[in-house]
Amino acid sequence: MRTSFVALTLVLSSAPAFAVEPLGLSEDEFKMYRHYTIALTDARVQAMKPDKRVPAIAKDAGFKPKELEKAIEKGEAAGDLKSKCEANLKELFAAGELAGRTGRLEVDTDAAHAVAYVQWFNEEPKNLPIEASFAAARAAEACPIASTITVWAQDKAAPKVRVFQALISSTGAKRISVDKVKDFAETRYMKLFEKVKNAANGDDLSAESETPSAAH
Repeated sequence: MRTSFVALTLVLSSAPAFAVEPLGLSEDEFKMYRHYTIALTDARVQAMKPDKRVPAIAKDAGFKPKELEKAIEKGEAAGDLKSKCEANLKELFAAGELAGRTGRLEVDTDAAHAVAYVQWFNEEPKNLPIEASFAAARAAEACPIASTITVWAQDKAAPKVRVFQALISSTGAKRISVDKVKDFAETRYMKLFEKVKNAANGDDLSAESETPSAAH
């Protein structure tokens, strides 16, 4: 029994650990925080006394002042959220369905509506729904402040050829179980995506060369 336990311990300790760095704030808190930082660039807000700015911004946006203050505190303590999210993406995509086949892994945090972008290179067209579902679920895990996740695939044999693109809300992406993508990608998970174009289904993506729009 002791030998088996030791052997199991060695296996577990030698297994690679893929852990994301906590961001310290939620999607809604990020939206409030980014709305606040953007509002501070407004000349009308800059003209206010410092102690009047938060209440005014909260009132204009329909936020509760205390909740906005909490979001600001968390946002300022979080540091570079874009870099943290992108580091998390690289960490999580180093294993699993798309290991060694990812392209761009980026996050746009400039607006209150943050967007995660995941690009990969597809080898088997029949696997596109599985890969898209995996990409969305992992991106939501890596960057929980993202409101939208945009995913797209190029043909690995012809990298300039787009074969898939879609977008999904973070709420939808969080409903995807990574462990079940092979079972439910086509029958359930693809219904969570919007603006789906799949060359394997006959969709024409010949004109698609730019980063897919994140607009719903």
